[in-house]
Amino acid sequence: MHATEKTVRQFHESWDMRDPERGAAVIADDCHFEDVARGESQIGPDGYRMDYERWRAAFPDGEVKVVNVIVDGDRAVVEFINRGTHTGLLVSSLGTFAPSGKWQETRYCSVMRVKDGKVVEGRDYYDAATVARQLGLVS
Repeated sequence: MHATEKTVRQFHESWDMRDPERGAAVIADDCHFEDVARGESQIGPDGYRMDYERWRAAFPDGEVKVVNVIVDGDRAVVEFINRGTHTGLLVSSLGTFAPSGKWQETRYCSVMRVKDGKVVEGRDYYDAATVARQLGLVS
């Protein structure tokens, strides 16, 4: 397995393993990671941990399943599925949403760059409207 793939898999699979420290271990201190749909950015391992805790609070049974990884040198594209039941408070730049009790499953794509075994930049792309519809937040 290419070193870049190993790093980005560790980043994503740590969510499913419920081990944020495993994911934070491969995040550069100055890493800038953008959630394009929400217009939010996380910086470094602390930003990763904060985003992890926020997501885990909203979807305690949440899963992240890597479907495909494409590597070209220090860059990777990771396709994955994010799913879970919305049983906790969901806090984001789009608002704060009370638990709906509904299941959501959404396809994501991360575009990432790795340097010296650490993620130095990344962007997540997904359809936020699909998430909102599945949770009953919009019709």
